[in-house]
Amino acid sequence: MDEASTELSAVRVRLRTLSPAEVAALGRDPVAFAASLGLASAPEWPAPVVRQRFTEGIAGLETDPRFGVWVVIEEAERTLIGDVGFHGPPDTEGSLEIGYALAPAWRGRGYATEAVGLLCEWAEAQGGVHVLTARTRAENEPSARVLGRLGFVRAGEVDGYELWRRG
Repeated sequence: MDEASTELSAVRVRLRTLSPAEVAALGRDPVAFAASLGLASAPEWPAPVVRQRFTEGIAGLETDPRFGVWVVIEEAERTLIGDVGFHGPPDTEGSLEIGYALAPAWRGRGYATEAVGLLCEWAEAQGGVHVLTARTRAENEPSARVLGRLGFVRAGEVDGYELWRRG
């Protein structure tokens, strides 16, 4: 395990930051990456579009990996089941956008609420973060329920996505 990584733990999940090199390795071969951490990898994750984004790199990750990709590890089965993270560090207004994705087999079981909630708490404890935002497709009601449970409210539409805001 990378000693420079940051980890957060909740009841059933553990979150871990990834370095830029680890994000690229995850994009290339999720199963091998999980194995390098002593974990299993959930099937069908990450989705092809997310894998491509990981392989191409994520802007700003070199500056502070804590504001990039965090993997979601299901503790009981020691399985990498998804990712949560940010689209970069907070902007000058203190706004920070969060995103998340879980493997299909792990959805609808409260893992997203637990993982996203944990990361929201961490973010709000960081200096300079005043507002958390997220975007979902209108048809993605499960994701909307996760955000609603965590205190996000609908705040409009941006580029065909529903915008959510907390804080």
